[in-house]
Amino acid sequence: MKRLRSKRVVVLFAGVALLLGAGLALAATKRERSEAVYPPQRIPLIFSHEQHFLADVDECEACHEGVGKSVRATDLLMPAHPQCDSCHEIEAAAKGKVVDPKSACEDCHKGYDKQVQKDPARALFPTANLLFNHRVHKEKKVACVTCHNSTVTGTMREVGLATRLQLPKMETCLECHDGKTASAACATCHVTDKTGRIAQQFASGTLRPIQGDPFGVDHGPRFEFNHGTRAKIDRGICMECHTEGSCAQCHDGLQKPLSVHPNDYITLHPIQARMDSLRCEGCHRYQSFCASCHERVGIGMDADPSLRARNVRVHPDYATWVDLFGPNHHAIAATRDIKSCMACHREESCMGCHATSAVVSTSRGTNPHPGNFKAGCRAMASNNDRACLKCHTAADLTAKGCK
Repeated sequence: MKRLRSKRVVVLFAGVALLLGAGLALAATKRERSEAVYPPQRIPLIFSHEQHFLADVDECEACHEGVGKSVRATDLLMPAHPQCDSCHEIEAAAKGKVVDPKSACEDCHKGYDKQVQKDPARALFPTANLLFNHRVHKEKKVACVTCHNSTVTGTMREVGLATRLQLPKMETCLECHDGKTASAACATCHVTDKTGRIAQQFASGTLRPIQGDPFGVDHGPRFEFNHGTRAKIDRGICMECHTEGSCAQCHDGLQKPLSVHPNDYITLHPIQARMDSLRCEGCHRYQSFCASCHERVGIGMDADPSLRARNVRVHPDYATWVDLFGPNHHAIAATRDIKSCMACHREESCMGCHATSAVVSTSRGTNPHPGNFKAGCRAMASNNDRACLKCHTAADLTAKGCK
């Protein structure tokens, strides 16, 4: 009974930890804003939206003038002294008069120096890297608090100083931009480059999906491993930002992100290679990648003789491996696992013995085909003669009746 109770306690704590972790992840998600979209701000001000709402200033445009006419994200809609003057007697307070509400410079500006009458730092509200039209939203009767609100309550009444957290997230936009109520095209809101794709590089950072994005394409630390599945589900989402060249940067085998392979992978990689893993072929070519790397360390017929190991034998003796046809003949080994051969040998290694003299003048001309191969060679050559032309000329194929 005690063991059963202890197990229940463990399960209960595990469940609580899971829920707490999920809650923290959700909270973190709701507080995130991409710096590539909304550059960092500097707001050395003292302000409370809550106090202004209690003062019956319900209309946002009372302070944010020009919102109803703004058609660009570059428009500065933050209130300045002219808007504050309508309620705050700034000039009177500057002369030392007692006014209500408080209107002295230091009441709003953090660190204001009365002696020199100067701010230590000016407020900075960088332009969002978006396309946005406030006027259209106002005409569609979209309330300001639909997009600008508290991440907790969904209103502005409990917000003190508004920051980047009060700027809308994509999930909010998609509630209307669903392709029916409003356009769902990414370029409706996102800045595009010369190719028409979504611009990714900005002075404030690189645009990339973060945790909790609506499309489930979080480009986090493990994205190199799981992006293939997402790309197969909805390739169109990827192509909004990426081109085929983006894929080729990794998948052409010339360069691979270091995060894909663990440390000391040069020592460990033969284990996965011998498991016949298709993941290797997804990025690497045996002939141009594996063989060339092995040759640089002295493995393979084309390696520098001074680098070759003198105390290691890979194959049986020459007669067994080449001359005497049997279970240890190289042709049998190649039939079983040609990829192992390609790790050290290039096509030229095979052609040195099996090509016709018209292609390789020094070739031994050894026929690698089985006895009945000629019966089907015409069909094979007509389908694709590229493999045939490695060892034969077109005239040779015609002469043999294979073309």
